[in-house]
Amino acid sequence: MIIPEDDYLVHYGILRKSGRYPWGSGGPESASNKNFLGYVAELQKKGLTESQVAEGMGINTTQLRAAKSIARTEERQANINMAQRLKDKGMSNVAIAERMGQPESSVRALLAPGIKDKADILQTTSNMLKEQVGEKKYIDIGTGVENQLGISQTKLATAVAMLQEEGYKIHYLKVTQLGTGKQTTIKVLSAPDVPYTEVSSNRGNIKQIQTFSEDGGRSYLGVQTPLSVSSKRVGIRYAEDGGADSDGVIHVRPGVADVSLGGARYAQVRIAVDGSHYLKGMAMYKDDLPAGTDLVFNTNKKKTDNKLDAMKAMKDDPENPFGAVVRQKIDPKTGKVKSAMNIVNEEGDWDRWSKSLSSQMLSKQSPNLAKQQLDMTYERKRRELEEINSLTNPAVRKKLLESFSDDVDSAAVHLKAAALPRQRSNVILPINSLRDNEIYAPNFRDGEKVVLVRYPHGGIFEIPELTVNNRHPESKRSIGRAKSIQR
Repeated sequence: MIIPEDDYLVHYGILRKSGRYPWGSGGPESASNKNFLGYVAELQKKGLTESQVAEGMGINTTQLRAAKSIARTEERQANINMAQRLKDKGMSNVAIAERMGQPESSVRALLAPGIKDKADILQTTSNMLKEQVGEKKYIDIGTGVENQLGISQTKLATAVAMLQEEGYKIHYLKVTQLGTGKQTTIKVLSAPDVPYTEVSSNRGNIKQIQTFSEDGGRSYLGVQTPLSVSSKRVGIRYAEDGGADSDGVIHVRPGVADVSLGGARYAQVRIAVDGSHYLKGMAMYKDDLPAGTDLVFNTNKKKTDNKLDAMKAMKDDPENPFGAVVRQKIDPKTGKVKSAMNIVNEEGDWDRWSKSLSSQMLSKQSPNLAKQQLDMTYERKRRELEEINSLTNPAVRKKLLESFSDDVDSAAVHLKAAALPRQRSNVILPINSLRDNEIYAPNFRDGEKVVLVRYPHGGIFEIPELTVNNRHPESKRSIGRAKSIQR
């Protein structure tokens, strides 16, 4: 039977391999990359969405994006290498352009200083992951790891995909969340010879990646012995002194190099004190600290004779002394730690948090609000199903329906609903000179009403409605136009 070309989708293969299918078209590597990228572009020109193209190839959109990124990187690297070889032979840029069939401006870009370093980012990241697996055997590469590493999610996914080409395995494990008792999925990378059963039976040995990049993935830095601050420079504001009003906030004297936050105005940090204890909280600058004091820790604990009692004891683990994944401030000239601020999250990181409403949030709201947001999620899924059912290609439709089924099953289990209008994830920091009914929120309009939802929270009695006051002098001085910030 002859099937019209428009009614079927051939598994074309991606780059080098995909299950039992060959990768690319079988030609030279750069040609294979071009053919693959051109094939994907042609399908999208014909009206197929990214999801449809991915499903037709038997992969998901994340894998497709990773494959495209690999293809672009390898194609660009091949062009850089060729341009450099021809340049080394004494050819002019015009001659190289004619030989490669590219504009002269493109050749200049390929030969520009530093361009090869950019092309090496994925390989550097891939090598780092390989070293981490070699040291720790099982590493967590799930949601949020890219933020800790200091690279984009696409770069991380592409580097992982490169390792999968070498046989490295990804395992998905269900674990119970502390506090909620609910199941969540973690994504684990292991060596090629490690089966799922081994990873599953060694859940307690799954490690975090204790390295980070300050240059977008061109190089990675391991966690060094943290710079420690003398307790003589640390003041404690106990509950009796009003510390409970700003519990967990660490006020920092501006302009002191070894406690600098760098370019950030605030950050979630860990700070070593006396080499034995550490402060845990949100650090923000404050001008009027007492003389001789560079840090003031606010706590709801009662006063004792030893200020270390207000802090936490450091763990006997050189790789993870704070029990959390941190990034350090490194001096590029010396390679040494230059600030005692060990960063967990800093300004801008919270913008990348998911905006869907969790079951923990919905369970505390009125039934009407929960129904409204869940109805929006249902309507979005209904439209998606109608779009899939309208497809005439049976193979693509089948794949998309299978994916759709998995998505709705997951949504039903986790009960995540559509975000509220103009919802944002922000940090809440205390500015006690503001009125009780006001908030400094530069991401919102002055004078409008906003509602603060703390995660987790006990009920709607903990959700205040406040008026935005972006004219408040102390807030403007201390926070300014910082990202991801609320009062």
